[in-house]
Amino acid sequence: MQKIFKLFQVLAVMIFAGTAANAEIAKMTPDVAREAALAGELVLIDIRRPEEWAETGVPDVALLADMTSRDFLAKITAIRLENPDIPLAFSCRTGNRSNYLTGELEKLGYSGLIDVVGGMSGSRADRGWAKRGLPIRPAAGAIHPVITVTQP
Repeated sequence: MQKIFKLFQVLAVMIFAGTAANAEIAKMTPDVAREAALAGELVLIDIRRPEEWAETGVPDVALLADMTSRDFLAKITAIRLENPDIPLAFSCRTGNRSNYLTGELEKLGYSGLIDVVGGMSGSRADRGWAKRGLPIRPAAGAIHPVITVTQP
């Protein structure tokens, strides 16, 4: 229980501290990210929790990696190893977590990172995936057939 409370504290801090910490990380709107994923120019990863995926669905071109799970870094590393020369783009609900995460991954030595602004539900930065009317699939549904990256 204490670990869960600590995780929520960390998430709260990152929501408020995210933007200034990683100003050099590339930003991309959901529509541009989708087109780039379809063209094989990036790998889109939805980092929300399974409950969020179930509630709203997920981008049709996204791999799934719950950033709160113990195997999160292992999944990201597996995706990076499979795609060493392709940027990894991260999306969450509003863009706060993805903004924070890209900065933290950069500190760990990852490069080629993109923050998808507005996430699934939108924010001040962008209206988001759903409000743009971009395709959404159930979390357990098949990823868009053009995407050949393996879900770890």
